Amino acid sequence: MIIINDENSLRIKCEDVLPEEVDFLINLLEIELKESNRLGKFGIGLAAPQIGIYKNIAIVRIDQNYSVNLVNCKIENAYDPVLFKNEGCLSFPGRNEDTTRFQEIHVTNNLVYPHKFVATGLMAVVCQHEIGHLNGDLFFDHMIPKVVKINKVKPNDPCTCNKVDSITGKVKKYKKCCGRNNE
Repeated sequence: MIIINDENSLRIKCEDVLPEEVDFLINLLEIELKESNRLGKFGIGLAAPQIGIYKNIAIVRIDQNYSVNLVNCKIENAYDPVLFKNEGCLSFPGRNEDTTRFQEIHVTNNLVYPHKFVATGLMAVVCQHEIGHLNGDLFFDHMIPKVVKINKVKPNDPCTCNKVDSITGKVKKYKKCCGRNNE
């Protein structure tokens, strides 16, 4: 079962996988990912810590022809930072963030073939996300801060200084108060 909204559990760094553990753990991750998709919680990657196993292993299943097993991996090089819109995570359903990721990564993937590979585009983003889980790193650690929109005061809005008109007893309009000095 996939761990949901438990940041502390998902921040634990993983131990390396032993060769005799690989097949069992890959099978377990595939079962959990398929079950999640069957339940309508669609994902294209899953890391062992997301199911409470703190081993350095994850799977990426973008489609039948575009998948990879990540075993005792690390990213050796990363190139071309890009904005990735609406990145999500099965462990934080309903939360999507704009993140900074890399367009191309070079991965050392121990215990499986190929031992080194280059991932680009969506595969690069998903590999960064899943390898992040193995290191206790979460997708929102890479989010781009949202810009706070400041509402502009319009001439007929109540003045921001809240001065009261002595005749009407109401807060003065901005254009008759502080806005007069800005014209």
